[in-house]
Amino acid sequence: MKSFIGPFFVTFFITLFVLLIQFLWKYIDDLVGKGLEWYIIAKLLFYASANLIPLALPLATLLSAIMTYGNLGERFELAAFKSAGISMFRFMRSTILLGMFISLGAFLFSNYVLPTASLKFWSTLIDITKQKPALNIKANEFYDDIEHFSILIGHKNEDNVHIKDITIYEEEVGQMNDNVLIANTGEMLPSADKKNLIMKLYNGKQYEQLKQQAKNKRVKEHMRMHFGEWEKTLDLSGFQMKQTGEDLYRDHYKMMNVQQLQTAIDSLELQAVNKQKGLKKIIAPYFYFEKDSAFQAGTPEEKLQSEFIQTIPANDRKAIITNALTSVRNIANHTKQIEESLKMSNNRIVEHKIEWHRKFTLSIACIVFLFVGAPLGAIIRKGGFGFPVIFSILIFIFFYVINITGERMADQSALTAFSGMWMAIMIIFPFSIFLTIKAKNDAPVFNRDWYIHMIEKVKKVFVRK
Repeated sequence: MKSFIGPFFVTFFITLFVLLIQFLWKYIDDLVGKGLEWYIIAKLLFYASANLIPLALPLATLLSAIMTYGNLGERFELAAFKSAGISMFRFMRSTILLGMFISLGAFLFSNYVLPTASLKFWSTLIDITKQKPALNIKANEFYDDIEHFSILIGHKNEDNVHIKDITIYEEEVGQMNDNVLIANTGEMLPSADKKNLIMKLYNGKQYEQLKQQAKNKRVKEHMRMHFGEWEKTLDLSGFQMKQTGEDLYRDHYKMMNVQQLQTAIDSLELQAVNKQKGLKKIIAPYFYFEKDSAFQAGTPEEKLQSEFIQTIPANDRKAIITNALTSVRNIANHTKQIEESLKMSNNRIVEHKIEWHRKFTLSIACIVFLFVGAPLGAIIRKGGFGFPVIFSILIFIFFYVINITGERMADQSALTAFSGMWMAIMIIFPFSIFLTIKAKNDAPVFNRDWYIHMIEKVKKVFVRK
């Protein structure tokens, strides 16, 4: 057990770091250039790490198991234990117990900690993506990210404070009056609380369009004013990150535990049943659900149709047919609306069921990967970060691709939520049993002749039949 714990923690943090780098690479465009405070980025990375833990645990279990038992096999310690009469299962007993604790911890984390971490992660990430880029006024380029202002600067010193040839266009809220400020030189400084941008302008002019006269709307008056120094304050509150209330996302299925998901699934299924019952009530007035006496008497269908048409006066037939067509269209419209509503309800049910199964699949994957990694390490007899890393990555990629494929097929209702989410486990689990039996019996796994021999045996069975 001691030889397993050390590699497990090392590989877990390495795996978590790699997954975190992948997360940063994915969202780098949403984070760069917004002037975020360090603590906001740290908070986002902390919550992102919490969301990646359920994915990092199975990979860390697989890699550490291969490393641990590969080292034992490389030093012939496994051979010594087997020669002493200690079986593979008995030797793995402590590791299996630890793997069960890891699996239980993964489930408890996914069920109780992950919903809260996901809520805080997504609310923080969405707030960041909505935030405007950081203030970056460049020379000879119009800057209009500040609401109601458009700024043009001819030259800006390297200190980002002293500026020249400044033009500021201001549009007053709710009015058509435009103000223009032109200055030769100036200074650009943020306020102490960084909520405002203070621009000190020197030697300039202000042009202001006055309100149009009610008597003569064609006459447009302007006012021009010279100034030696002018201090203009621009509001920067739009550049600060606004925190969205977490209650907005609290009912999302990714923010729920198993109990909440099950309650939501039951509620959605009940709503779907009620919608189906509602459809029957809607179409009931348009249909007569009792059997006609002629049908009960066994009268031929052709005769019934002919007699029914003949019973309707010729002048009323067109109106009756028109009313029938209108009723059919109404029923079709109601049916289509309820069908679309049922599709949406079923999609939501599938999403909740997928998330419900995810709570269990990643924790069970820890146990399955333990029974893959331990015998595989004993078979290849190589420790360290060489062969174990290669085998771990290949096996985990295989598992991950199958898992994603199954999840998407379940999401598209090509498979049930159970089949889609457990497909990867059901494929890997027999492989883990196969490796465990091979390691227990010291049977060859990568021996080409053994597989040829087994194929020949299978062929003989079919030839006899």
